[in-house]
Amino acid sequence: MDEHTLVLRIPDDLFHRVQQAASESNRPVETMLVESLALLFGDLPDSNGAILASVETLSDEELWAIVHRPLAWAQEVRLKELTARSKHGGLSEVEIAEMNHLIDQVDQYVLLRSHALLLLKQRGHDVEVLA
Repeated sequence: MDEHTLVLRIPDDLFHRVQQAASESNRPVETMLVESLALLFGDLPDSNGAILASVETLSDEELWAIVHRPLAWAQEVRLKELTARSKHGGLSEVEIAEMNHLIDQVDQYVLLRSHALLLLKQRGHDVEVLA
């Protein structure tokens, strides 16, 4: 995976909240920001297992971000398209593999979201309307 360096100016109060959350979870601020961005945009990272293993260390704000993160629109549309076509038996092996990969991503997301909801509930938040 290619990496890029970015100079980012963020408001002082936001920086202090991120810094505090990073300190509480014993992680660098940069790691905290990258993980937060990975949760909010695009595919779930391949290291989803690592995120599940460390989800207890996430702040409440990060857990809420997981809960409210929708699937990427393009992925959702593509999965619906492949599912509809599969009902008529018109998928190639490549498309079947793609569909299975998308289904795995949805399963991982549901598991991650469920874990986040459980932790939020255990921390005293009302999550009943979201379950």
